[in-house]
Order: sequence, then C-alpha cells, then structure tokens
Amino acid sequence: MYKNLVMKPLVTAALSFTIALAPAWAQLPDQNSGGEKTLTGTVSDSFCKGRHNRKAQTQFSCTLKCTHEEGSDYVLVTDEAVYVLEGQRPELDRFAGGHATVTGQLSNNRVTVDSITR
Repeated sequence: MYKNLVMKPLVTAALSFTIALAPAWAQLPDQNSGGEKTLTGTVSDSFCKGRHNRKAQTQFSCTLKCTHEEGSDYVLVTDEAVYVLEGQRPELDRFAGGHATVTGQLSNNRVTVDSITR
C-alpha cells in the first residue's frame, strides 16, 4: 500500500516531465483541418526525423536508406512539427535530406504532396 502511494506520483511526475521536454521536431502538430497547405522544411524519414546518426552517410543517403531499405515514411521536418509525406515518391527521392517547400493536402498531420520545390 505504502509503495503504491509513493510510486504512482513519482511515475506520473517523471512521465509528465519527459513529455514536456520532448523537442518540437519529435512531436506532431495538433492539426486536424484539411485543405491545401504550403510547408517549408527538411525532407527526412520517420526514423531519423532530420537527425541522421549513421556513420559515413550523408543526409541524402541516410534518408534514402531508411525510406527504401527499412520502410520508413518520408517526413517534412519544420521548425514547428514533423509531417508525414505521401505520394510523389520519385520527387521526394530527389529532395531526400534536403531543404524543400511542399504543397499538398493536409489531413491529420499527413500531407498528400501535390508539388515539391527548393
């Protein structure tokens, strides 16, 4: 009984603290509205989210490896959030690891890509 009274508040506090300190790029925005949006950021993969840690790999090669060989989704990492990118796979391959402006339909933190430019 005493153990539960002490441990439950400690676990709750630790979890709350961890969530509060999570970096913005690791969190998805709380947007459910659809419609066409234009977003600018870095094209990355859902595993690395812009923080490529593979030795002897560029951001380009790491993103391609994660999306093609390991099954990660393409994502757009912005200052505010991470958006999952759908469609236009050959175009996303060209922009892998680089800065891009993406226009597409936004729905539940997923963007169906209509166009992508530098």
